[in-house]
Parts: sequence; structure tokens; C-alpha cells
Amino acid sequence: MTKFPLLCLFASLLFISNPIAAEPSATNEYATIDAIFAKHCLDCHAAQDPEGKFVLENYESLMKGGEIGAAIIPGKSADSLLVQMIEGKFEKDGKKKIMPPGKRKKLDAAEIALVKAWIDAGAHGPPVGTIAKEVVVPKIALKVAPRIPVMALAYAPSLKLLAVGSYGRVELRSVENLKTARALTNHHGNVNAVVFSPDGTYLFAASGEPGVFGEVRQWKVADGTLVRTFEGHKDALYAAALSPDGKTLATGGYDQKIKLWNVETDKEIKTLSGHNGAVFSLAFRPDGKILASASADRTVKLWDVASGERRDTLSQPTKEVYAVAFSPDGQRLVAGGVDNRIRIWQISESAAETTNPLLDSKFAHEGSILNLVFSLDGKTLVSSAEDRTVKLWDAEKVKERALIEAQPDWVRAMTFISNDKTVVVGRMDGSLGFYDASNGKPLPTLTSEFTRPASPVQSKVATK
Repeated sequence: MTKFPLLCLFASLLFISNPIAAEPSATNEYATIDAIFAKHCLDCHAAQDPEGKFVLENYESLMKGGEIGAAIIPGKSADSLLVQMIEGKFEKDGKKKIMPPGKRKKLDAAEIALVKAWIDAGAHGPPVGTIAKEVVVPKIALKVAPRIPVMALAYAPSLKLLAVGSYGRVELRSVENLKTARALTNHHGNVNAVVFSPDGTYLFAASGEPGVFGEVRQWKVADGTLVRTFEGHKDALYAAALSPDGKTLATGGYDQKIKLWNVETDKEIKTLSGHNGAVFSLAFRPDGKILASASADRTVKLWDVASGERRDTLSQPTKEVYAVAFSPDGQRLVAGGVDNRIRIWQISESAAETTNPLLDSKFAHEGSILNLVFSLDGKTLVSSAEDRTVKLWDAEKVKERALIEAQPDWVRAMTFISNDKTVVVGRMDGSLGFYDASNGKPLPTLTSEFTRPASPVQSKVATK
């Protein structure tokens, strides 16, 4: 079938996960138009390979148009290219074309009328803050108590608070009295990343609904007030990082995009595109000038934060990369993932291509590496893997220092507390473990006191 620019320009007014859309039920509403086009065509104008350079994954790109101009003229349906194409009045090379092409079912008269009515009414987009689609799943009664996996950990030294991220919630726990000080709830999906602002005033928690959207919620730590929500991703978030000055937030997830946000205004600064797989981990260099990203596309990329340009692609990993971290001095970068190796690169000041040599590739675990974390002083590196092991390494030589006791489940989250003296691990079974950072020995008193995160029912009293 011959392709023409914008042949399917109405392919998807909004990216959604369910290809079977409901029949339109109201006029002049964007949701109604979304349903019409979801029903007929969703495969021509995705962001990865848009036909006619026309992206239709959201309302903004729809209104922007493609290489031959705007597709919609608000208030003038007869003059809109979109209407001309669905009515079969668009001409290309002297021939009239109608969409959808070929033998696909065309829009009926009622659907065309709804599209024209929406355009004539101003072609308004969805209300601000509207979530694209709600995933409808069957309700299945549980026969046992559900696990609440620990997905993320962060520590605020000035407050001596440990943030524990799990499904739909973040608990702020004191490391002095081992009690939950506050619970931050109503997050969508798993909270996969948490990060404190440099002064400990705010906590940023990244989550989202798979296939629908991703978000970061910014909380005021002192009283649990929700300050703002950063929205814009089209899939769940797995990574979040805050610049050393606390002014720029970086987010990444399953939609393969990295977004930079102005924390003070909650406005998106720019989107970094280049990964061909989910973004699993992000790390700012300590000077805040370079951002590193780890992806399922088997690469680590280095980005110039100010310009948004890609500086280098580190392609030595042979499988998906789950974790990336800068050393506190900013001179080295470590990464690990499915090929079981910890790789170390020396990063130049500019981070430009050919200036970031691979220093070492160390076989570290018998299973995929899940996380890598440096101590604040840069002397210790801790790694966790799917073989249920956690190891302490001499960070300078990348030499194994200690193998921590076998874990009851995968360790997804780790952090150092108490001036680098203690390593905290968060497990998929919902439990936490505490270990001496010098020798890997368990600290049973802490471990026995820090029980697994409370269930949503148990913790309502602690919710602000």
C-alpha cells in the first residue's frame, strides 16, 4: 500500500492502552473524539516513527501538525485537513484519498458529524490535569494478605528520616526511635523512586500506572503537605533524580523518555529522546552538569543538562541496564544490569564521545544486578542482584569486601544511613534489613524493630 504524508493523521488523538474504544456519547468533547479515532486507527503516527513527521500521542502534537502543515483549524471544520481526509476530499498527486485507507472500515456519517462539531466548537483539548485513560481490571478476591514490596529507599541525614516507597505510598521513618513518623499516600501504582531535596525540606516520589501515565509527587516533609504533581509521561516511572542544587528534577520510565523539570515552577524544561527501551535509572553528576541514564536498550547515555544534548552513549553492556550511579567525586560512573557485571567508566569534564573510557568490567553476581549505591564518602559501593545476594565493594578498586547474608527475597532498594555506617536494604517481600557497612554483619536490633511497611488499612491513622 502506497504511503502518503498524514494518511492516518487521525491515527490516535491520544495514546491509550485499550484498542477497543467505547462508542461516542457526547459532542464537542475531546474524549468523544478520542473514542472515535481509537476505534478506527491507532498505528500510523506514534512518536517513534511518525508518518509525515506528525505525532498524535497527545493533544498538543495533534494541534502542532506535521510536515505539510496543520491538520486542524479550530472553528473551521471544512478547511481542516483532518475532515477533508475522512470525507475523502483530500487530493494527492491528482487523486482523492480517503481515510482510513484500503479496505478498513471508514467513519460513518454520525462519527464524521461529531468530529466536525468538535472542530467547529473550537477543537478544545482535555481539561487540565485529566488522566488519559483509567485501566479497568477485574477484581479478584485475595485469599492471603498481599505483600507490599519495598521498591525505593532514600535517607535525609539532616532529619534522620528514612523514606520507604512501596505500592501507593511512602513511609517516613525515624532512624532514632524506629517509628513511622508519617505516611504519604494515594500514589498511583508502585512508588519506584524516592529522593529528598538537598536540605530535606521536600520529598519527591515517582510512580504511575503502566501503559497510562507517570507522575512525581512533591511532598513537604514537615507536615506531609502535597506541594505539586509533575505529570507528562505516558507510562509508569521507574527513575527520578534531583540535581545537586535541588532546582532540576529528572524523570524516566517505560515510555522511553527522560524529562527535565523546573522544580520551582513545576514546568517541563525539555524532553530527552534517544533511548529505545525503558529508562530504569538516572543519576546527576555531583556538579549537576551531566545526567546519566540506564535503559533496557542495553546502553548508558550521558546528557548535557543545560542543552539537553546527548554527549555519549556507553554501549558496552550486553543486556538490559537497571542501575547507574556516579561516584561522589563525579569522576567515575558505575552501571549494572542483566549481564551480571558492574562496569566502571572514567567520565571526562565534557563527557563527550571518545573521552569516557571503560576502566573495568567486573563479574559481580550470579543474577541480574538490580541496584548500585555509593556511600557518601565514596569509599564503599553496595550492589544487589536477583540471586538474592548483596555485596559490599571497595569502591576505588571495585574489589569485593563482604558478602552480606543470603536475602529472603530480591533487594530492589538500598541506601546508606548513620554517616555511612549502616546499609539499609528493602526487599520484595516487604521487609527491611540493616547491616554494618564495614563488614556486612546484620544489625539484629534494627532489623527486628523495622518491620515491613504497614498495610493501607493499618496506616490510615498516620496519613496526612
